[in-house]
Amino acid sequence: MMKTLFTKSNLIALASILSIPLLGLIYQYLNHPQEKVYSLVTSFDQQTPLLKIFVIPYMFWYAFVFITLLYLMFKNRKVYYETLLQYNLGLLICYSIYIIYQTHVPRPVVERNDFLSQMLQWIYQSDAPYNCFPSIHVLTTYVVMRAVLKTDVSRMMKSLIAVMAVLIIASTVFIRQHVILDIVGAVLVVEGLMVATLLVKQSRRREVFVADQRMADTSTFKTLKRGA
Repeated sequence: MMKTLFTKSNLIALASILSIPLLGLIYQYLNHPQEKVYSLVTSFDQQTPLLKIFVIPYMFWYAFVFITLLYLMFKNRKVYYETLLQYNLGLLICYSIYIIYQTHVPRPVVERNDFLSQMLQWIYQSDAPYNCFPSIHVLTTYVVMRAVLKTDVSRMMKSLIAVMAVLIIASTVFIRQHVILDIVGAVLVVEGLMVATLLVKQSRRREVFVADQRMADTSTFKTLKRGA
């Protein structure tokens, strides 16, 4: 069992996840106010209540992403690497946007001292209210959710992952870490990456088909020449 688990391919796949925290260092460098900061707050966001209970799914994001990636790693290695690539490209796209269009989300004052309030205060202190569009929380949650939904797993597993993902995505606005447009932007980035992935796959299939046709034509020509 242990020998099967710690194979070379599994260790390489697991080590690949380290690309995520490495790219995260870029976020830490960018997470401070620039000369010009924009706001995407809408009337919908202004009317959205602060629901501290959603700090729980927001914090669960860390475990959710890691566990889901591990699940994909053992369930479907091809989908795992494809998802990890989309994940990292999505991060780089977000960082690029933060450089040229940095946004800010105003946060409420949290005065109470209960457990949920303390967790929320810790989040606010740990993460400056900049670089919000698109939301990395949403982007990464959505990309792993989409990966599971297109994988051959049970309907119950797909439903569980989808429910958790929706709660995490909703939490970003209910604890005032993001606004609705941050969610929209993140989803569009992921969908764009998936379309690009599909186009690359189709292009590779065409190249393989053309190469096979050329080989078949060459083989037929040689056969006919020998027969003549």
